[in-house]
Amino acid sequence: MSRSQPSLILSLVLVFASGIAVGGVGYHLYTAKSVAASAVQSPDKFRSDFITDMKLKLSLSEEQITKVNVVLDQTRLQYKELRERMKPDMNRIKSEQVEKVNSLLNPLQQKQYEELRAEREAKSKQKSRASASN
Repeated sequence: MSRSQPSLILSLVLVFASGIAVGGVGYHLYTAKSVAASAVQSPDKFRSDFITDMKLKLSLSEEQITKVNVVLDQTRLQYKELRERMKPDMNRIKSEQVEKVNSLLNPLQQKQYEELRAEREAKSKQKSRASASN
């Protein structure tokens, strides 16, 4: 039993259209931008956006905005003090980690590990300087 010519044409058109649809979706997924860690805002930009949202969405008065800024300043200071108090413990833990990893390596690897750590430290400092300037 043979199919009629219009039904064959319709089948070909449907197959062609579905190929276009699948290709379009695949292209969209392929070219979609991924979320990057570098998209993290600077603290000042975050604060500015936060205050703007508070103003617009909560209709804060200028007096309330001033008080919210005082609260944010106090919180920032508390976080800074906490980081400073934790710094010695964090440095001790980091040193212990380095010692443990070094104990697993041969002398050549230890030298390479030290170079790797210095390289990563330089990148970290460069990133923190770049985010501080934003």
